[in-house]
Amino acid sequence: MRLSRSFTWLIICVVLFGTMPALAQTPTPPPTPTVTACGLPTGGGEIRSSVTYTMTADCVLTGTIHIQNARPAHSVTINGGGHTITGGNFNFIESVEATLTLNDVTIDGENTSGRNHNHFIRARTVNATRVTFTGGNSPQMLWVTDSSLSNVLFHGNISNLQGISNVGSVMFMEPNSTHTWNNVVIRRNHGAGGAIHLRSGSTLTTTGCLTSYDNLPRGVYVESGATWTNSSTGRCSGAIGNGGQTAAAPSLLSCGFPAAGPLYTSATYTLQSNCDLTGPYYISDSISITVIGNGYTLRSRATGHLLRVPATSSLRLENVALAGLRLYNYGDIRAERIEATGTVNGILSNGGEARFTNALFADNTAPGSYHRSVAFADNLYQRGAITFTNATFRNNTGGLGVLATYGATILLNGCIVFESNSPTDTYIYANSEGVVTDNRDTNCANPVVDPVVPPSPQIERPVIPNASGDDDSAKSACNPHCASPPPEPAFEGCDLKLGAIGLVCRPRVQPPVAAVWRIRPNPAGAHLPAVGDFLLSVNQPQVEAAGEGLVACSPDGRLAIRTGLPAELRRIFENTPKYADDLRAPRRYIVISKGEEPQEGKVHNIVLDNALDGRVFGIVDTFGGPPAPECVTRAPAQPAPQPPTPTPAPVYAAAFVEPQAAQPDGSIIHVVQTGDVLDAIAVAYGVDPGEIIQNNQLANRGRWIYPGQQLLIRAAS
Repeated sequence: MRLSRSFTWLIICVVLFGTMPALAQTPTPPPTPTVTACGLPTGGGEIRSSVTYTMTADCVLTGTIHIQNARPAHSVTINGGGHTITGGNFNFIESVEATLTLNDVTIDGENTSGRNHNHFIRARTVNATRVTFTGGNSPQMLWVTDSSLSNVLFHGNISNLQGISNVGSVMFMEPNSTHTWNNVVIRRNHGAGGAIHLRSGSTLTTTGCLTSYDNLPRGVYVESGATWTNSSTGRCSGAIGNGGQTAAAPSLLSCGFPAAGPLYTSATYTLQSNCDLTGPYYISDSISITVIGNGYTLRSRATGHLLRVPATSSLRLENVALAGLRLYNYGDIRAERIEATGTVNGILSNGGEARFTNALFADNTAPGSYHRSVAFADNLYQRGAITFTNATFRNNTGGLGVLATYGATILLNGCIVFESNSPTDTYIYANSEGVVTDNRDTNCANPVVDPVVPPSPQIERPVIPNASGDDDSAKSACNPHCASPPPEPAFEGCDLKLGAIGLVCRPRVQPPVAAVWRIRPNPAGAHLPAVGDFLLSVNQPQVEAAGEGLVACSPDGRLAIRTGLPAELRRIFENTPKYADDLRAPRRYIVISKGEEPQEGKVHNIVLDNALDGRVFGIVDTFGGPPAPECVTRAPAQPAPQPPTPTPAPVYAAAFVEPQAAQPDGSIIHVVQTGDVLDAIAVAYGVDPGEIIQNNQLANRGRWIYPGQQLLIRAAS
């Protein structure tokens, strides 16, 4: 049968084109959003021009508001009138190029978990005035290139990304971006590398007031290559954000410790009695808190982490009992003579560095399979480590073990005793690279039973002839940098030790004052408290007047107080990961340095942040003589040397030391008598003084020995 030509072409078309895919269709752009009764387009859509919206009520978004990417960029303004914008499982406002201006409004993510968005607001530039950003539960609340903020509150945002990553729980700042802030509060934002993450090449300038507390691990994370210029004048007060109120500093309880709340400034708290704590404490960024317990107890009946330490701050606990008190640490904790009992789910959750010395942990519990009954070490931020030296763990039950680690290090030093604990003493999570380093003394005979001692002075107040502690000849030779005789300072707030030779006292007065004392053994015997010699004190106005450089020094040049971080100390800190990030933030340093006697050559350095009552930035030992060569007094010129006159060889006063007979096993033990000195003892037995120092592990090169002390002269045969 013969087909018509038209029908033949029809078949060819079907064969050639019938199975081809349909040509791509140009997507229809979403419609311009319709403004709803609250004054915003709440149902999604795309804004295709610059526009201003005025809210008349709270708005609940049901879809993402897109702003068209165009050149020139669109500008969208939302005047909130004090109202709130909330929404569901999506980004709130989305654009790469647009400028978004927010006034008098709250952006509330409602802490809804499981959202699909990566941020709540994405824009090239965000300008915000009297705005509150809260309730975020995603990688970050804001993703911006540039920002200009005035009177803004970031509160209660959580990032679901952990560890140091290129996000922030509040704001992710693009590389090479610019940000200017005035009057900003950042509080209680958790997760990611910090609340604010400043990327490389970016700049952040803060003026007006600035408050940052309870941001874990930190408030502002400054990436390498970024710059934060902090010209803020202090913490904020009154109304901040869209109707938000700042928290006042807590008042002091009768026991000597603050009531619950944020701790804004560095301080030393000395307990006068036992304290019943009623709520959580939030240590602000970049401060140091010290608690001198005097043997009293901090007691908490709360189950959550009651005291939280951010990455840039430190907590010192000395001679205090903790009952039910839990610590959450990303910063630096030092605890000495501690008794910790009665906690549920562990005393410490640690992502920073913590050290406990002479401590007792007893009767703590962890229901179910919670991490630990005492302490959990986490290496989430590559700095988690806990060290226990001379500690007893007794009757702690539940959880995975007494001590647990996930990728972090737990060190056991000195006399460590585990008694009647279950299910296990230490637990390492599988495949976590956690480590328990056991350096304990296997022969220790004195486990820590009761490390907390009753109230007693740790150092006697010295009796000195004048306030400077120096005689007139020393003062007459002193150069202009020597401290003039100040009023004798109150002997309190002595929380900083310069090795074993010095003590820094910082009483809670205004303007801040720091006094330094030299510590020496009690001449009446090493079993008695040490005594101290007052060296010098300086106040904050003196520090301000000094500018960059030397503030004061002792007449012998072995103690110096200066501003600015010397190159040697900076190099040490830069090579220590926990300090590397902090060094990038602009701050002023005050360095207190105290050297040993000349033959020792070691110098102990305490670096304070910003003020005499500020946090302790770091403590480090250096070597090489006096801390401040410019302090050393030059010896007066001597007359021309005369030919030496022959003198007889020196006669050692060996007659003052009576050698004592050997023991039955052949050893020789010398019992020190009143008036004995090391050199005379060495002569009496015909040995080198260094041998006696080594045999008996004498400190200070054996200069301090006391009557009744037994010195090993010769070991048993």
